[in-house]
Amino acid sequence: MRTIVCLNLLLVAACNSASKPDFETSARKTELSIAALKALCDGRSNVTVTRDVAIHGQVVANDLYGEFSRSIVIQDDSGGISIAIEGSRLARKFPFGAWVEVRCNGLTLRDYGGKILLGTLPDENGYSEIPEEEIERYIRIPEDGGTPPQAARITFEEVRSDRIDTRVRFDGVHFAEAGAMWCDTDPKTGECISTEREIIDEKGNRFPVRTLWCCDYAKEALPAGTGTLIGVIDYFAGKFSLRVTFREIDFPEGAGISDRDEGNTVRRTAESPVRKQKVPKAWPPEPMMLSRKGRLPL
Repeated sequence: MRTIVCLNLLLVAACNSASKPDFETSARKTELSIAALKALCDGRSNVTVTRDVAIHGQVVANDLYGEFSRSIVIQDDSGGISIAIEGSRLARKFPFGAWVEVRCNGLTLRDYGGKILLGTLPDENGYSEIPEEEIERYIRIPEDGGTPPQAARITFEEVRSDRIDTRVRFDGVHFAEAGAMWCDTDPKTGECISTEREIIDEKGNRFPVRTLWCCDYAKEALPAGTGTLIGVIDYFAGKFSLRVTFREIDFPEGAGISDRDEGNTVRRTAESPVRKQKVPKAWPPEPMMLSRKGRLPL
């Protein structure tokens, strides 16, 4: 049985607002950076927050193109964090660049393969998504997104633990398997499976790019030539990878990937984030690595 640690941040008894369906604020609310919140989880046990603690961040990943499923990623100046949320079409609620406030009282921090995630107390199946009917209790958008979050231009060697769940860009890279599909297919079922491909930089260094089987462009060809990829850094069991966000792929020499906006085809450039989000069909989610049973065990 997993050990659950209830964290009383202020060491004072507090009322639990779980009976309230709406997002509430408090004069005693403690605002933490994302890095400070993640530091509360030591990786040895789940940590349930029991005080009125809030974090703020901009949305840097959602399910707009099926690249992420039942989760969003938010980022502030200190770092980023994935939030497990039940439901599809989360991009409608949490579009790219939107500032969100997350009230953490009652939510649980969990270490999954060395990456700290935010959700609810895991159930008997290990799932810990915020229920769809309770999203507004914990998360709100208090203001307009303002300036879209910029991607940090880094090299493979600069990927560290503090980059996990943050927005980055790799320039001057090419795919080792250009022309292959983003995702392989299961030879028995013919269905896409989540796949890692490798990109190579100018020095010959390699870095994995992970794409979920439910991604909108899973069956499209990897671009040829040299270009730029933008996404967030993922981590599992000692291994970093890039998860492309919002089809931000710019390979002018190759086929590339184009964005569809109101029926017109336009090329996505590396630093031109989605302004009109066209929500794809509701994708069945994938639990982190392998299962297609419909929920994400965060």
